[in-house]
Amino acid sequence: MTARKVIKVTAWPDPLVQERLEDIGFFYDAPTRTWVKFCEEDETQSVREWLKRHHLAHEVGNASGRGELKKHPRLSDALILKDGGSPTRCALCGMSGACRQWVEGDDTDSTDYPNPAKFYLCGNCVQTRMQAHPRLYAPAAEQL
Repeated sequence: MTARKVIKVTAWPDPLVQERLEDIGFFYDAPTRTWVKFCEEDETQSVREWLKRHHLAHEVGNASGRGELKKHPRLSDALILKDGGSPTRCALCGMSGACRQWVEGDDTDSTDYPNPAKFYLCGNCVQTRMQAHPRLYAPAAEQL
């Protein structure tokens, strides 16, 4: 596991720039009242250059919580099917149908940590439960 970085925007961006921040992976973090992005070390330079071009003050630091699952609640704790479900059975609601496998991210929005939770979710649970959830979930097929 490599160290993760956190980039925090310390200036308030206008609404158009806010949309562009979201497009490049920033999210609004209510407890810190700022826009935040977790990234790998090699990604920070290009993001910093983008922020400088848009005249946004920012700070870069080490992300705490690498491999930890304490900051946000976990959907894996609410699974009905504790075995993670299957491609035809949702682990969160138990319904039969087409499901996709997801990997639960850690407190730094990374899925690259020892033994991440993997489970199958139906489209309805993805839209209603996962997308509204503060923790990052990534499709298992996109894992390296």
